[in-house]
Amino acid sequence: MILLMYQPPPDHFRKLGEIARGKEIRVAANAEEAKNYIEDAEVVMGNRHFIQSLPYARKLRWMQSNSVGVDIILQKKELLIEKGVLLTCSRGVYDQELTEHTLALVLALSRSLHIFRDHQHKRLWERHRLVTLEGKKCTILGWGSLARRVAAALSGMGMVVSGVRNRDADSTDGHFAIYGRSSWKSRLSETDFLVICLPKTPETAHSVGAGELSLLPTGAFVINIGRGGTLDETALLEQIRKNRLAGAALDVFTEEPLPTSSPLWEEPRIIVSPHAGRGLEGPDYRWFGLFEENLSRYLGGMPLLNTVDYGKGY
Repeated sequence: MILLMYQPPPDHFRKLGEIARGKEIRVAANAEEAKNYIEDAEVVMGNRHFIQSLPYARKLRWMQSNSVGVDIILQKKELLIEKGVLLTCSRGVYDQELTEHTLALVLALSRSLHIFRDHQHKRLWERHRLVTLEGKKCTILGWGSLARRVAAALSGMGMVVSGVRNRDADSTDGHFAIYGRSSWKSRLSETDFLVICLPKTPETAHSVGAGELSLLPTGAFVINIGRGGTLDETALLEQIRKNRLAGAALDVFTEEPLPTSSPLWEEPRIIVSPHAGRGLEGPDYRWFGLFEENLSRYLGGMPLLNTVDYGKGY
């Protein structure tokens, strides 16, 4: 039995039915139904109600997440492993949208668009020294499919882009220099734009803290489009208020929604874009195509796309 933890529109449900001919497909409309249906489910698609219903699963073999980051699901990692569940995520589905948003944030920071907008509300006519991207050095922390797309876009704007990968040795990827775990911090002193594109795992918590931020040159910018908790936001705010860093753009946060009491809201040199890298969707979602492809692969005995490594956490 295939259990959907979301309400599928007719066209998507029809495609799933054509792929899984002869298989029962059920839709859990609420948490109680999810707990009951998951007992006989071999496949679960969608995050909603999954964590709560997982203990009741008896036949589960594969779970397809509709999110890129699976840190919340991995809170039940031991149970997933114990039950022998293969986990796949939606990596890559939002790469184009997030790349466009990252480029927008880089341009907004470099051209002070957020400052101009604030001044517009005050009817304040004031010019600024602006930053030209050509020749500026950008380090992307994390080197997955999204980071590669971002690197290509920023390189096209004339920036000198390098990446950081979770490996020991330095390497290259095309014309991009890729630094390893032991050497990447040495690059921070030459980094004008630090783009954080990390998954959330115990190892990546506060990967960019006070020490790393202090290595950046005066006037550098920080952008986080990965997952909240990988950046020490308190240390970042302190560096900006000391005028060491020129500003930041944050799409993700340690606590979400960002509390109204957070001082990040009040700092004019910080752009707060609450998961704006992914626009509002529905009733059709970009991950429908991935679900359909992976279900076809699963039933055909083929390797699945975006398998999560339980050891790495992504």
